[in-house]
Amino acid sequence: MKARAMPGTTRRRSAHGGLLLAAVLLAPLPFGSLAAAQPGGGPGEVRRREDARAHFQRGIALRDQERWAEALAEFQTSRSLFVTLNGTTNAAACLIQLERYLEAIELYESALRDFSGRLKGEDKRDILLVVKLLYNAVGAIAIVGAEPGAAVLLDGVPRGELPLGAPLRVPRGPHTVRVVKAGYQPFEQRLDVDGGETVQVTARLIRLQETGTLEIAEPRREGPEARRIRLARDAGAIDGREERGPRRTPRLLAEVSAAAPLVVSFGGDTPAGCAGSCSEPLGSGVSLSVHGGYGIDHLSFGASAGYLSVQQAVRGRSATIEAVGGASYPVRVDDTTALRGARFGAWVGYSSGERLLLHARLGAGGLFGAVAGSRTSARVSTSGALSFGSLERSAAARFVYVAPEVRAGVRLARRVELTLGLEVPLLIAVPRPASSQRLFVGTAAGVDHAAAAWFPGEPLTAPLFPLFMPALSARYDFH
Repeated sequence: MKARAMPGTTRRRSAHGGLLLAAVLLAPLPFGSLAAAQPGGGPGEVRRREDARAHFQRGIALRDQERWAEALAEFQTSRSLFVTLNGTTNAAACLIQLERYLEAIELYESALRDFSGRLKGEDKRDILLVVKLLYNAVGAIAIVGAEPGAAVLLDGVPRGELPLGAPLRVPRGPHTVRVVKAGYQPFEQRLDVDGGETVQVTARLIRLQETGTLEIAEPRREGPEARRIRLARDAGAIDGREERGPRRTPRLLAEVSAAAPLVVSFGGDTPAGCAGSCSEPLGSGVSLSVHGGYGIDHLSFGASAGYLSVQQAVRGRSATIEAVGGASYPVRVDDTTALRGARFGAWVGYSSGERLLLHARLGAGGLFGAVAGSRTSARVSTSGALSFGSLERSAAARFVYVAPEVRAGVRLARRVELTLGLEVPLLIAVPRPASSQRLFVGTAAGVDHAAAAWFPGEPLTAPLFPLFMPALSARYDFH
């Protein structure tokens, strides 16, 4: 059978795609004569029916012009005078167009209940189909685990006391659930609800250890005018006024970060840095790390682990070659230093924001790995200067670090966020990595034909130096 459209509706796409479009197109509701739910009456009743009919006809005209809010007002006025099947279903159709799906469900269900004897099989089937599709556009919140008699507030609006007879139907999107009871610490949780989803909230209330009663009255005045206020220790409400600012639910969290570490200078055997023709560009590398932890309200803490690799080249550095007999000779060298190792540590952080996020974190721990160096003669050699091939040296590296970090980003979903930030670990060597091995080089003109010449052992890094690590991070919260 070809689907029939409800009069006054169009095939427009809503923000929720084709789900509600199908609900409207598949529901050929009756639009014939005004079928009343109430029995006939006297002249006053007839007049009310005529007024209801007039408002209904104005609603039809506005509906055909797609002026949904105005049409809804006319249909609701008609229903307040005289409840009819057509007035009910037309008001529900306007509510669909206005994306007020919970109210539309209530009206369709009232039509099924109040006009069950007048609905034909096909019409009843189509209304049930619309209601089923509308349920896919709204969600529900089921609250369990709380003390009986606790009051439930949904988005700041009271919704009854526990236990509730059924889950609370809500529009899709973010909501805040708050559960309060005298003598208990208030419970609050923010959550996102998808269409067709029922989210279960376990609201465990913590009993307050101490409560008291404060009586405020004028001096020497007794009686009912004296005002009593119950103060609950650590409670979220005093005299019915709630504290400002929602609390976040304690949660486990996991984060993965990829960074591009930069180093200004490793230091090494020339603490004064480059001079003259020496060139020391920024070193760079790669770092991967994972963070795991636990969050309570805006604070979080945990442990981290990762891998770090960073390398820097220095061109034209001044160095000294020693030879047999105690002679020494200045030369220019090209050095490449690489630091690689595993990071392990702990961290504590502070977070703010809901959609736009700001994180500050302080980490500390250790870096365990190795420092390797490669040296060749610089290409600035003059005639008669010493020239040699590549020489290698290495040493174990152990550092402790302190790493402040700031990040900003966005929440992509209820539990997922993406941030971009900068971490600045300060590495402190314990002990300073150094090579005690002599690096022998082949002799040539300018070394007085010595039988042997070498570079003495020397430190490979400075005692402490910072890294600058811009990083991209993805985090998941386990509520």
